[in-house]
Amino acid sequence: MKCTIIMLGIISIASASPCLGIDQTICTPGSAVTYHKNGQLRSCTLKDDVALNGVKCKQYAAVNFYENGAVASCVASDFFNYEGITCNQYGQVNFYSNGKLFTCTLSRSTQIDGKSCAEYESISLFENGKLKSCSKPN
Repeated sequence: MKCTIIMLGIISIASASPCLGIDQTICTPGSAVTYHKNGQLRSCTLKDDVALNGVKCKQYAAVNFYENGAVASCVASDFFNYEGITCNQYGQVNFYSNGKLFTCTLSRSTQIDGKSCAEYESISLFENGKLKSCSKPN
C-alpha cells in the first residue's frame, strides 16, 4: 500500500509540470533554429522525416510551429489524408493553431462541400473545415 501511495505522488508531480512542445532535437544540427518568446520552438529545418499533426513532414525542409506548440506548416514527405481530402506529397501543408487543416495542394480531383476541386491545385479551408477556395478542374 505504501508503494502505491509513493507512485501516485510521483505521477501527480510529473503531471503537474507544463507540457512542452517539440524541441530542437528534430532540427538539422547547425541549421537556423528560432523560438517563440515563451521558449517554444518556432521554426527549423528537419533532420529526419517527422510525423507531426498526422502529416509526415519532409526531411531537410522547413517546419513552423505556433506558440502553443502546434505545427503551423511543413512540407509533406508522403500523401496526407485529412477528413476525405488527400494532400499531395512534397507539397506545403498549413494548419490553424487548433490543428485543423488550413491549406494544401490536392493529390487528385476532389469534391469538397459539393464543389469540384482540381488535382494538383491548392485548396483553402475555413477553421470550421468548410471550403474557402479551390480551383475548378478543366
